This record gives sequence, structure tokens and C-alpha cells, in this order.
Amino acid sequence: MSKSKKDNKIIVFITIGIVLLIGAAFLMIKNSFKKTPVKEVKKLDDIKVKEIDYTLYDNKSDLYKDYFAELKEVLTKDKVDDLEYAKVVAKLFATDFYSLEDKKTNTDVGGLDFIHPDMKENFILKATDTMYKYVESNVYGDRKQELPKVTKVEIKNAEAKPLTYDKYTDGLGYVVTVTITYAKDLGFPKEVTLSIIHQEKKLYIVEIK
Repeated sequence: MSKSKKDNKIIVFITIGIVLLIGAAFLMIKNSFKKTPVKEVKKLDDIKVKEIDYTLYDNKSDLYKDYFAELKEVLTKDKVDDLEYAKVVAKLFATDFYSLEDKKTNTDVGGLDFIHPDMKENFILKATDTMYKYVESNVYGDRKQELPKVTKVEIKNAEAKPLTYDKYTDGLGYVVTVTITYAKDLGFPKEVTLSIIHQEKKLYIVEIK
């Protein structure tokens, strides 16, 4: 083979290599723009009353934000009505926990602000192994999976009563039953009963039925 033909082959191979590299670089740049991580979560509001504190972030649903405003109204009164406080806690929990549509991954468990601190770890493990188990990632906003969205939570029944659960006892606990409405019925719970107790002034859920 003549030298000129060898040189031509080398030039062709180099050209093909350059084209492939440019193509790969283009795809990488395209994908980097397509898969831009979700914006940073920002704090919208705070409730700080004595030993009670809650924070509202902008990744919560509009319904959750409405119920958070109710909670703020209840807790900033001169005298806090703990039964009303328990009712709003139940509504907030049900809204956040049973709405999966706005969750980014299957470990993004909702309602944790309202679970008793000593039970939170086990609660997360159980949730991620059951209801949240098959939630696909939506970190890049490209999830196609159909998931439940809570549109309303109503109080069916609420009463104050002495409660004992595991090692926890409260002479004035609360049992609240709520009904849950979804944008579409996908077979998720429509009624749950929550047992709620005090830890100092703050109310926490210790049982869900």
C-alpha cells in the first residue's frame, strides 16, 4: 500500500474519532440540561410557640399549606385548644403521608413531623417497605408513574381520652379519625384513626389504624 493511501486511512480514522467524540460530548451536554436536579427546598413559614415548633417548606402541596395555616391559627391563640390542635395534626399528617405524587423518592416519607420521635425510625422503615416501596424516583422530574394525591382530609370523629401505647401513657390523649379524599381512587386508605399524645406541650402520633 502506498504511503498516500496509508495517510488517507489515518485521516479517515482520525476524522471518525473526532466525530464520535463530538457526538458523545453533545449527548452528555444534552443530558446534563435535561436532568437538572430539582431546585433547593426553601422555608416558607415557621410556628414557634413555647415548646412547640413547626416549619413549612415550599415543596409541600397547596392543601398541606392550607392546613398549616390552620395549625398556625390554632397555636397562636391566647389559649391553645389541644383537641383542635390534634385535629389539625391529623389532617396535616394524612395529607402529607398519603400523598405520594409530590414525593421525590421512596425514602421521602411524608408526615414525619407528627410522628413521635422515639418511633420515627421504625415508622420510616415500615413505610419504605410497604406503601412507599414502589415509588419511582422523580429527582429529575421525569417520572411517569401514577401516584395518589390527597385533595381533602375531613375529621370524622375526635375525642379526648386517656391513652396508653407501648411505654407511653397520656391521661389526656386524643383519638382522631379522618376520611381522606384523593384526586383519583388508586386503592389507598380512605379512613384512618390516629392516636395522639403529648410530649411536653407538643402533640405526636403514636398509633395509626
